[in-house]
Amino acid sequence: YEKECRKQRLLDFDDLLLLAVRLFEKNPAVLRRYASRYPHVLVDEYQDLNLTQERLIELVAGGADPFVVGDDDQSIYRFRGASRASLERFVGSFPSARTITLGRNRRSSRRIVSAAAALIDHNPDRLTKQLRAPQSGPAVQMWECADAISEASSIAREADSLVHSGTPLSSIAVLCRTNAIARPIAAALAAHGLPHVVIGGHGFHDQPEIKDLIAMLRVIRDPGDMVALARPAAAALQPLLERFAVAAKQLDVRDLFFELMEQSGYAGELPGATANVSRFAENIGEFCETSTDHSLDALMRRLELVLLSGEDEAPAPVEASDAIQVMTIHQSKGLEFDAVFVPALVEGRLPQSSRSPRFELPPAVLEPLVRGREDVIAEERRLLYVAMTRARRRLYLTRATHYEGGRRWRESRFLNEVREAGPRVVVETQVAAAASPPAPAAVNGHSGDVHLSYSAISAYQDCPRQYWYRHVERLPVVQSAEAVHGVILHEVLRRAGELRKQGESISAPRLKSIHEDVWTETSFPDPRRAPAFKRNGAAELEAYRVRGGFDPVPVYLEQPFDVAVDGWNLRGIIDRIDRTGEGWRIIDYKSGRPVTRRRRDLQVALYALGATGALKIEPLELEVVYLASGESVRVEGVSAIVRDAEVEGSRVADGVRAGRFESRPERRRCRLCPYRLACTDAL
Repeated sequence: YEKECRKQRLLDFDDLLLLAVRLFEKNPAVLRRYASRYPHVLVDEYQDLNLTQERLIELVAGGADPFVVGDDDQSIYRFRGASRASLERFVGSFPSARTITLGRNRRSSRRIVSAAAALIDHNPDRLTKQLRAPQSGPAVQMWECADAISEASSIAREADSLVHSGTPLSSIAVLCRTNAIARPIAAALAAHGLPHVVIGGHGFHDQPEIKDLIAMLRVIRDPGDMVALARPAAAALQPLLERFAVAAKQLDVRDLFFELMEQSGYAGELPGATANVSRFAENIGEFCETSTDHSLDALMRRLELVLLSGEDEAPAPVEASDAIQVMTIHQSKGLEFDAVFVPALVEGRLPQSSRSPRFELPPAVLEPLVRGREDVIAEERRLLYVAMTRARRRLYLTRATHYEGGRRWRESRFLNEVREAGPRVVVETQVAAAASPPAPAAVNGHSGDVHLSYSAISAYQDCPRQYWYRHVERLPVVQSAEAVHGVILHEVLRRAGELRKQGESISAPRLKSIHEDVWTETSFPDPRRAPAFKRNGAAELEAYRVRGGFDPVPVYLEQPFDVAVDGWNLRGIIDRIDRTGEGWRIIDYKSGRPVTRRRRDLQVALYALGATGALKIEPLELEVVYLASGESVRVEGVSAIVRDAEVEGSRVADGVRAGRFESRPERRRCRLCPYRLACTDAL
């Protein structure tokens, strides 16, 4: 990436910071000139600076007296590289600086400040400050609701009551930990006829009109693209789009898009979408300015990479001056409202369950004072503190005992900390279950046996709507480069295993030859990345050979099975089964990253269920081989996980048979879903 940027003489935002720091560090004369030019340096929200920004301040203001304002209790941008330790580092860099503590809150009421202080006092190593407020106000409300529907309905009813008592719509906010939490609450507000706007719930490319445009262009590129045709706007224009498919090979994509809008009249039918359609056209123009290839195919390849990256731009701003604001807590930073609702205060949502970061930072870059799990919880606590202190007069902390999945959710550990403010500050209320909405209509339910595989069960667990698209509607999808690479590795392993069954050994040259043959026979979907995949795959296979992976002689390879299980049928293909001294070992190869333990155990347990039913072999050992990392995992407790897998399969079969195919949108999952374009609920 950096090499390509240098080649095109481009700088990104991080380069502007990093190169400025390097310039000052290597050229003292340049640094002195800028330092003398800016004798007074003022910085607000200092706790949100990352290390590069901090270093820039240290250099420019090194010989002066910088003035910075910050609050370590509001450091919530760790994912951007910010750190609550930034203020402590500032004191270390400027030891003569004088610290003035501002503890008076001029926004929130005394009770809100007391509740927030009781919470944030549980964070270790924070800078000491006495939080107080002169304004009076009603007690903080803490609601326990029976289920998610009751929680959303209660928030909507209370918001309606506030509006009728004179609170402006725009002075009411619902602050959520994630965008997915906002969906049912936005639906409840709509059901009560309350004007509202969900801020940042969808990026630019997730706007309905942009998904329509992408679907149209996909059909022009490939008239047989069934996923794109699942969008009604594209299906309605199918004859026109098919005519454009011929011209698309000769037209500049800018002209193609202009003609498409002219002949379809799409933009004129959706006046509220004009701004985003215009921006999409501008983006096409910008693409053509930086690319020598102005074809539709080149644009779509670029667009696919943008969508896969997960980095999206904001849509055109929505005019919503008089509407309830629904947003994430991060988006609320710096804002204030008369009334604030903070929903879903349960373990796993706030605080969120710990999850691996997208990128692992080296220890030297991480803040020195707080590393590990406690820091994650401390940041989640700061996040709730920020949400609570957005409220001027009324604050509602809500939770439900049951969300999706049927299990009982434990309340957030933070609520007990808030309760320490006392009963005069916090008032608790039990909210009864709301009337259950009508069950969703069955869609293509099965009246007979249901046939499931691991991938089908996994898809249903993640999102029943995705299962419906794939296994009921049977919408075909193009395999990703990662998936095809996995197919290649599995085929190499199968061929090598067949040679071992014939008594032949697998040498490094022989394995390399097999790998070359399979690549030659396979059509790879991404020629640009093919060399990297091929190189990595060869290295992974050779490492597996060196570890002795081909020493045992397999008994079964790519073994299919199809067995009846309690009213449903389980089918699948087992990568490899070896004979052991005491029984049998099922081996499953993984070409990608390690999966969660629950998902790993489910897959190999289903294979065990299939093997015992179809091949009548036991006892069984289960092993998962991660080719990329070189790790092999032996799965313990086979009998127990097989029983759990059978129960889970039966639960999925019941849902499929009943036609329950509701969506379960979650941003990361939706981002990678091949049916995202067709799904109206995708985040």
